[in-house]
Amino acid sequence: MVGFAFWWTYFDFAGRRLPKRPGRSLTQWAFSHLPVTMSIAAAGAAMVGLIEHAADARTPEATAWLLTGSIAVGLVAFIVTMRSLQDYDRVPMLYRPVTVAMLLAAAGALLIGWWRPAPWLIALSLVALLSALWWFAVDRWLRLDDPHNALPGGG
Repeated sequence: MVGFAFWWTYFDFAGRRLPKRPGRSLTQWAFSHLPVTMSIAAAGAAMVGLIEHAADARTPEATAWLLTGSIAVGLVAFIVTMRSLQDYDRVPMLYRPVTVAMLLAAAGALLIGWWRPAPWLIALSLVALLSALWWFAVDRWLRLDDPHNALPGGG
């Protein structure tokens, strides 16, 4: 579900959208995908640790930080990607609040990593956090005067 949340967020807000212009924005767009990809791979690797320690009362520190840190890095990288898009300036009433929500979710993920609850609870907490982020983003999208304007190539 964590991987699904990453991809859903990416394709709803960055997929099939063009960078602002050649130059810095294009470079920013291209290089922001490296930490996105790395964070998805790291979150997947951390899931192995969660499964190995499923019966533990507390998630091992390295596993907790790998999972929550990768989610935080992934969300910040999504922000960098989104800020490099033409749509970021074209539909600010959608992208700006979602950017703030992503920063708060990244901080929340790190707090969950610091807390280090049982493996099942850390997974559930992160899924709840990422689900809340996605529902907030959908709510912002639906509150637009013309939600179709925010689709790739809209406007």
